[in-house]
Amino acid sequence: MRDHFLKFADHAEALSALEAIGVTVPAGKLAYLDAGLPEGLLALKPVGAACDGLVYAPTGETATDGEGRQYPLMEAVVGFHVNLRMADGAALPAALVDFEVAPEPATPAERFA
Repeated sequence: MRDHFLKFADHAEALSALEAIGVTVPAGKLAYLDAGLPEGLLALKPVGAACDGLVYAPTGETATDGEGRQYPLMEAVVGFHVNLRMADGAALPAALVDFEVAPEPATPAERFA
């Protein structure tokens, strides 16, 4: 299995690109899918607990909580992020190549279990 990390401008662009490769999206809202996918695709999931496609990164600033502990301030990274798991030997569809995050994130916000 090989995981690909994709970044689209927004949900609409992700939906359009994925539908173009044969992914059927119920009710037009991307969510976790692991059945009914085109050959070679094993699972698809928009990043985030709510499948909202949001990834967060530190701003470089810190804040202090009520108990005096510091923590990094986070902000949403621009774009709609989708993780795609593919079978060994399956090539990423050409329509998705331009959306692949490169280089691959060293510490992805989310991975398949």
